[in-house]
Amino acid sequence: MSEIFVSYNREDLKVAQSIVDGLTAEGFNVWMDQNLQAGENYDEITEDRLHKARAVVVLWSSRSVKSRWVRAEATIGARKNTLVPLMIEECDRPVMFELIQTTDLSKWQGDRNDPAWLAFIEVIKKRLAAAPTPSKGSESRGGRPAAEKARKRVKPPKQKQRSGGLVTAVMLTFIFGMVSAAGIYVLRPDLVAPVLTQLSALAAPEAAEAEPAAATLAAGITPPPAEEVAPEPVTEPVIETPAEPVLATFRECDMCPDMISIPGGTFLMGAPEEELARNAWEGPQRKVAMAPFAISQTEVTYDQWDACVADGGCGAYTPPAGTKGRGLQPVAKVSWKDAQAYTAWLTKKTGRPYRLPSEAEWEFTARAGTTTPFWWGPLFEADKAATGTEPHAVDTLPANALGLAGVSGNVREWVQDCYVNTFANAPLDGRAVEVAACKLRVVRGGSYKSTPAELRIAARARLDSASRDDLTGFRVAAQP
Repeated sequence: MSEIFVSYNREDLKVAQSIVDGLTAEGFNVWMDQNLQAGENYDEITEDRLHKARAVVVLWSSRSVKSRWVRAEATIGARKNTLVPLMIEECDRPVMFELIQTTDLSKWQGDRNDPAWLAFIEVIKKRLAAAPTPSKGSESRGGRPAAEKARKRVKPPKQKQRSGGLVTAVMLTFIFGMVSAAGIYVLRPDLVAPVLTQLSALAAPEAAEAEPAAATLAAGITPPPAEEVAPEPVTEPVIETPAEPVLATFRECDMCPDMISIPGGTFLMGAPEEELARNAWEGPQRKVAMAPFAISQTEVTYDQWDACVADGGCGAYTPPAGTKGRGLQPVAKVSWKDAQAYTAWLTKKTGRPYRLPSEAEWEFTARAGTTTPFWWGPLFEADKAATGTEPHAVDTLPANALGLAGVSGNVREWVQDCYVNTFANAPLDGRAVEVAACKLRVVRGGSYKSTPAELRIAARARLDSASRDDLTGFRVAAQP
């Protein structure tokens, strides 16, 4: 469990991250809400870390003093005697904290030799020294139960190595590495499969050699005694593994999209530099903190679009049917501006603010907690992507861990963002990128005609916001 909990206002994320980086460089174990992963319950995880922290660092600013979250976290820190208040800009602290000594880092520029920073580190050390240390054997800190620790493990006999098989396995591993480096894992999975099959076959004889040893034990033959005598057997308690959280869903009218409520969390957006087929405009990777929102399970369909037109919305524009008709096919030949008209109709009809997802929201939910090129793993799998010679009905597509279907293939999806060819200055809180006189908007997810490289989660493209083509549609986002 982390020693230090950092409380801050989302608008101070850049300063908070620099302080967390500094504390980490000093050797401290630090937690902030950016460590949350997709699917984790924001409230429960944050409260758990807050109560278990031995130091609660609160960053006071003109914004955080107005935040009920930050005030509450500071109050809990003060009550548990773990509070370490830190001024990151000149402001009036809440009255109840005015009398608590506060370190001033309002002029700190990241220098870890700065006297103000060194004074802050000393305060942290004193606070940690004064706070009680949780038991290292506690399961809440990842320790094993006492009964498990008491048992002595008997080392299994060493197995004879097969030098020929080992050499062959090494050679095949080298070949597989070269194949991956060439990008074939993305573009030609059919060439990779035989290599993986041979590697699996080499492992089989090794497993077979282990069978006699297992048979000996099964026959009741006593192995050589262990060096240490094991204590009396202890009955271990049954520990139930909690089920994965089920995300809430909602639909606000018969022909409205089915929506998934997404909890807040953080993720690394963009493609890492080592990802095969990566383009320069897919980075640099950066950590993004997401507030809760909702997103549609599937791309908007012709049925849903036609309901908008029938109700007097969508500018009365009826896009022509695709190659497989209308119904549950993803609506296409709609521009970014058309998609805006649809979200405006949904907002008016339901009273809930609907919109296009930001590019960060799209990638956060498309990844569903993964860091691999595809939401299902590192290698392209045709049965997981909606590809072929024509689009697919949205209810026939496989879904990722968050329940989103069709994020790879089918139709490209408009997002809210203006297209900028770098993430260097993009918001760190998941907001859309907006620039003046924006004509080019981002599309994500690729289409049924895209190559595997274009179906990677990090892949992105641009289109004129007025463009209508048979490869582009959209899904919607909303307030939770």
